[in-house]
Amino acid sequence: MKNIEHGYIFLINFNPSVGHEYQKVRPALIISSDQVLERSNLVTCIAITGNTDNLVEDDDIVVKKDAENRLFCDSVIKMHHIASFDKGRVKNYIGKMGHGVMKKVKEQLKVQFNI
Repeated sequence: MKNIEHGYIFLINFNPSVGHEYQKVRPALIISSDQVLERSNLVTCIAITGNTDNLVEDDDIVVKKDAENRLFCDSVIKMHHIASFDKGRVKNYIGKMGHGVMKKVKEQLKVQFNI
């Protein structure tokens, strides 16, 4: 398996889940820093969905499928769904998120955490 790194997209097993949490194996963007990933068994990520209907205008980040991210379709990073999981839930590498999208993610993280 490819090394887990900040800005990479992996399939992650979100099950078991409860209530409104995302379910099943789905793409997620790794937001843990590479330094944290080296010393922790946990990985922090943001769920990605192919459902582009129901956008939350101030939170969601639309991502166009391209050769770098290798997503299955145009997708949405659901910024309100940040989660940490054991690295054992991380499955297959998909691709890498582009610099422009990562800049938006970092800006939105500041809003999400009021920093």
